Amino acid sequence: MKPPDLDSGMATVHPTAVLQGDIDLADDVEIGPYCVLTGPISLGAGVRLISHVNLQGPVRIGENTIVYPNASLGFEPQDYKFLPGSPTAGVVIGRDCLIREHVTVHAATNLEEPTRIGNHVFMMANSHAGHDASVQDDVILVNNVALAGHSQVHTKAILSAGAKVHQFARIGMMAMVSGGALATVDVMPYCMAVGRGSVVGLNLVGLRRSGMSADEINTIRRVYSKVLRHNPPRDELIQALAEHGKDSPAIQNMHDFVIGTKRTLAKFVRKDGLS
Repeated sequence: MKPPDLDSGMATVHPTAVLQGDIDLADDVEIGPYCVLTGPISLGAGVRLISHVNLQGPVRIGENTIVYPNASLGFEPQDYKFLPGSPTAGVVIGRDCLIREHVTVHAATNLEEPTRIGNHVFMMANSHAGHDASVQDDVILVNNVALAGHSQVHTKAILSAGAKVHQFARIGMMAMVSGGALATVDVMPYCMAVGRGSVVGLNLVGLRRSGMSADEINTIRRVYSKVLRHNPPRDELIQALAEHGKDSPAIQNMHDFVIGTKRTLAKFVRKDGLS
């Protein structure tokens, strides 16, 4: 085994930990018992690997992130087209994240853009982010959430226990996906998805907790009532959102989300399941 090229500063490394390759540890990093790190790896100030954590570089983790036992980050993507040992952009995880027990985040299939987890993300036990996935800031992934390859989860979205996101599907800003739901298509920002990704309303609790103004929330509610719940054709939806979004950053965000949709949008249904 090649000894690590270690730049550890004031880091604390347990004697049972195994480090090999290019490892860059900032001040106050703590690496607990039986962790295995294979570089290239960069850990920011205050990062803690509690114990039995496996990192396969390239991996970069931002400051003050905590990784709990049996998490595995940066291993090869579950993609038959990816040849074992091929170069990869790896995994980047932001600052102030909580990565709980048995979380897996797989490396990218390309050299340009890593699988990316943003800042202040909470990945609860057994959650998974597949290759080339993108999770933006302040997202919560509850236990057993699974994000397929190339999926995207936008800022402040919440995915409840056991929710699944299909490859290339996107979950919009401040959206909520209910427990056990399967999002096979894109879920609009600020909305609540259930079942097989059907939208049943707005994530009003999340909007209020976010600090969004009452006026902006009311604007979203009006647009939902007048436009979204009627499932207009895409071109009509884009036009309507452009008109309503002139003075509303939230509606402009919805407009931009629809413009970026490459699959299709989740349909709005009544809570009794009827469209």
